Amino acid sequence: MRITKHLVITAAVVAAIGCGGSSTAPGGGGGGGGGGGGGGPVVTNQVEVGNDFFSPGDIQVTPGTTVTWTWNQNAATHNVTFNDGSGSGDHGASAVFTKTFPTAGTFSFHCTIHPSMTGSVLVQ
Repeated sequence: MRITKHLVITAAVVAAIGCGGSSTAPGGGGGGGGGGGGGGPVVTNQVEVGNDFFSPGDIQVTPGTTVTWTWNQNAATHNVTFNDGSGSGDHGASAVFTKTFPTAGTFSFHCTIHPSMTGSVLVQ
């Protein structure tokens, strides 16, 4: 039963991402990088940057995957900064940043302008 629930939720998230809507509200997994509620990272290579959220906040990819962060059309200035100091620099509405993850590991990121915006990329 629990696995079925997770599959339904995952399918709904994938469907919502595929629709390409321009919602300005986080679709879960934003804010503080997820805000609890169980479940692991979302399997995707796309992250939306909005006003004070990353959505989804925590993602999972395979080694060699390029992840794309896209600022939504209403986004204020934010950045994607990794713990090693690398990142996107400051950008606003409709900006795009990509990073390829060649090796396994967990790579945490945040916005230096809005420290409550956090997330991670699990590469396995």
